Amino acid sequence: MNSKNGESKLEKTARNGAFGAPELKKGEKNRFLGEFEERIIAYLTEAQIKEKAIYPEIKEALAHPEAAKLIIRGDIAKRYISDYIKLARAEGLRFTRKNSPDFKGNIALAVAGKGAVSQQFAQIPKREEKLQKKGLSDNIIKNAGSLLCSDCWQELMEKAPEEKINYKKAGIFDRLLGTGCAGCQK
Repeated sequence: MNSKNGESKLEKTARNGAFGAPELKKGEKNRFLGEFEERIIAYLTEAQIKEKAIYPEIKEALAHPEAAKLIIRGDIAKRYISDYIKLARAEGLRFTRKNSPDFKGNIALAVAGKGAVSQQFAQIPKREEKLQKKGLSDNIIKNAGSLLCSDCWQELMEKAPEEKINYKKAGIFDRLLGTGCAGCQK
């Protein structure tokens, strides 16, 4: 019996045996680290993942009820992804590193569900641009991971409280030791 394209069942079986079964939406899967786009909750580009700060949107996506796994492109150095792996583990999610010469684009990290998800954040906007729009001072934005004085901490909490995971509030010991605030350079 012939199929729609005139190929017999035997010919189809032989072709699939030699070349593999045809893959559904292969181009889309190569763009999204081996996943269908409708399964992706959020993702970061290579440039974003290499920033000093963690993207709180990824933390939120990992906590999403439909999140099943964190996917990381295999060529990304561990120093850039270790904090994201810790966040995934804290949520009880597995993570996987995937490599393929067929991957296209600059997606380096993605949070995916088991099936199609109801809410997609898609690509997260660049952190610096997002925080500038919120009116946060450039010194605070550029010094992620640093200590902030009470005034700068207050500014952060008023304008971008989700970013508190990327900073430390200076305590009394920091002031006694003379550790300066990165936000206002005090």
